[in-house]
Amino acid sequence: MLAYNFETELVIFLMRRFLLYALTVGIAFPVVACSSNKKISTKPEPVVVETLVSATESWNGDDFSYPKGNAQMTLQRITAQPGFKTPLHFHSQPGIAYLVSGNLACGTIDGQVLKVAPGDSFAAPQDTVHYCESVGNEAALVFVASAGIEGNPVTIPINK
Repeated sequence: MLAYNFETELVIFLMRRFLLYALTVGIAFPVVACSSNKKISTKPEPVVVETLVSATESWNGDDFSYPKGNAQMTLQRITAQPGFKTPLHFHSQPGIAYLVSGNLACGTIDGQVLKVAPGDSFAAPQDTVHYCESVGNEAALVFVASAGIEGNPVTIPINK
C-alpha cells in the first residue's frame, strides 16, 4: 500500500487547478475575441441604397442598345386589372420594371415566360415581341423606367 504523501497531493491539486484555468482561458478567450464590439442600435441608418436591378441584357437575353437622338427618360406607373393582357408589342429602347403588387406573367412569341411576383424587378426585352399579363386576383401595380429618345414611343404595338 502506498503511503500518504502531502507533496504528491499538492502537485495533483495544483495540476488540476492549472488545467481548469487553462481550459477556462482556452474557451473564454476565443469567445471574447470573436465577439462583436458593435453597439446594437435601434436607430435606422440615415439612408439605405438597394440596387433592385442591374443588367447588361434583358430577362430573355436581348442585348441593350441606346437609340440615336436626344435622350428622353420615361417613368411609367401602370395598373393592370386581373386578367388584363397587353397586345403583342416591343420596345426600341432599354427599360426596367419593378412590380409593387399583384402578379405578372410576361412571354415572348418564341415561348419564353417570366413570372413576376411583388417586389421583383427585371430588365424588359428590347426589340423582342412580347406581352405581359396580370395574373391572379389582385391588380398588378408596376413601375417601368425607359431610356429612349425624344419623339419615339416607349411601347410599339404589333399590328396583326
